[in-house]
Amino acid sequence: METNLQHEDLLIKLRAKLNEDKVKLWEPPYTESDNGISQSLQELANKYSTTLSINIDTVLQGLHELQLHSVDRSKANEEFKETGFATLRIKATVPGERPKILKVQKKLDVMGSDLIATVAQDIGILEIRIKLIFNGKVIKPSSTLEEQGIKNGVQIMALIMAKTPDEIQKEDNMYLEMKSTKEDAALLSKYAHDDYIKLEDQSGKPVEIPGQSRRALLVGLALHERGRAAARLRDHALALVLLLEADRQLSECSSSILKSVDNYAALQLDIAWCYLCLQSLSSATDAAARLQRAQAALYRIYGERQGTPELKGTLAAERVLLMRLYLLQGIVAYHQNKRAEARQLLDKAESELNLLRVDESSVCALVELGWSRAQARGALREAAGDRDRAHLLLAARRDARRQLRLRAREERKLGLCRDGTPVRQQLVEGLVDMGYSRRLASRALRASNNHAAEAVRLIQEQPEQLADSEDSSEETGPTSSEASLVEPDNKLIAELETMGYDVEQARAALRMTNNDVDQAVDVLVAGGGRVSDVAANTAKPSTSAATSSKKKEKTHRKNKRKEECELALKRLSSAIRTEEDDHLDTSLAEEEEFLAQYKSLL
Repeated sequence: METNLQHEDLLIKLRAKLNEDKVKLWEPPYTESDNGISQSLQELANKYSTTLSINIDTVLQGLHELQLHSVDRSKANEEFKETGFATLRIKATVPGERPKILKVQKKLDVMGSDLIATVAQDIGILEIRIKLIFNGKVIKPSSTLEEQGIKNGVQIMALIMAKTPDEIQKEDNMYLEMKSTKEDAALLSKYAHDDYIKLEDQSGKPVEIPGQSRRALLVGLALHERGRAAARLRDHALALVLLLEADRQLSECSSSILKSVDNYAALQLDIAWCYLCLQSLSSATDAAARLQRAQAALYRIYGERQGTPELKGTLAAERVLLMRLYLLQGIVAYHQNKRAEARQLLDKAESELNLLRVDESSVCALVELGWSRAQARGALREAAGDRDRAHLLLAARRDARRQLRLRAREERKLGLCRDGTPVRQQLVEGLVDMGYSRRLASRALRASNNHAAEAVRLIQEQPEQLADSEDSSEETGPTSSEASLVEPDNKLIAELETMGYDVEQARAALRMTNNDVDQAVDVLVAGGGRVSDVAANTAKPSTSAATSSKKKEKTHRKNKRKEECELALKRLSSAIRTEEDDHLDTSLAEEEEFLAQYKSLL
């Protein structure tokens, strides 16, 4: 890689000199009819060798390479005007090898599959192993090149996937898994109000998102994690394909949602990072645009919050993102020959990186206390390496997040309003303080869509409506056939036991009331401490065989949905690391290596 960078550095310097001197290598006196090296080109090489202090043979080789490229481009433009055949430059990124440049001629009305087949044949591999990327999108086999924005003279990235037959099958399976990931996340997004999957912001507070955006967000986040998993295994080709698909999904979310979290900014950085690792950052014009979007997103989240024009993180997670942003921006600036800007950005990246260094012995010590490596690194970075302070920060953060989740769980127990929004705990408490029972208050707020005044009016003037709506609502708890599916909460069992109730009766009451401790107490009180008595008194006989059949069908559908959701969640969980900020658990060795390489070139 070092050799590739040094060669790229030579070409950047030579392009800058040619532009400065307004030299056109594709015109006389620098050209020869047989594409040989002219005397004028040799004299130019001697001049630049002295100016740049670079060996004359190296300079001459670089100038000749640029000349041949310019001549080819000029001929390609003429040929496109005459014949309609576009010349496309394909940069094939083969792991462990120097990128190969292919020249392919195609009419722009051919399908993407035609180009994929041609590239596969030229390289001598199966089509399944190739993914072509242009302008940040994977080229679709079923659309024409023109429809996908491809023009004469553009450069396209060709990602070469696994080499052996077993690895090819593995890659094929991974793409099937990508399809499965999208389907599983889409299924779970329908039931985000259940306990299957919940969306939270960085503090642990639940985030309510409309249906269509929720689906796109969940699918995008799931694919983002898949891409990160592939990147951790250094399979950057596969990672890039997954991340680009994640980006396509997230683009369907409203801008207000994307502005509220840093996931979108992190995704843009991850895509640019893959370009860098695939040695394609210099040719990927998409990278600069993505870094600009990432900076704008991070500024909205971190910069404005601090009220200063300087974008600077205060937490460890923020610093990791900003360090990568500055590093990538500096590398892009270098490839654009903006050397002063590149040096400034790389210095900022180095400054942030120095603040992120942690002692590995301190990480191990916190891991022994029960924290994960990701949590330990993040807390140590936030605590400036102070081990005790880092432990206290982690404990406080865990407790705060736990309280938020408990509060959210309590609110979910209150059910949903008619318009689909959760009943607000604060309004329930307000009505309870006015003397109404908690159950009646939650019923009234459900019926009034969280309008407290209307809820009071319903309680006082139309209490029978609340009873009817409650009886017909699914929020009344599980039926007797569903109750066996509920697993009683051990903490709630212990709470009822301390009140003097028998353990088995407490368990039965919680199962019957879907772990609602208040309703469980009501059941036990009404039954004189026994569930069976009240259950027998409150059980409603079926009015007909049809009613019984409908109840069984409804229970069957609910059980089937539960099974499908649990399987989907299991599949997602097996492939996605759910630990908070686990993607930031890094020793930063790769970042240090890239930083050193590019600073040495400057």
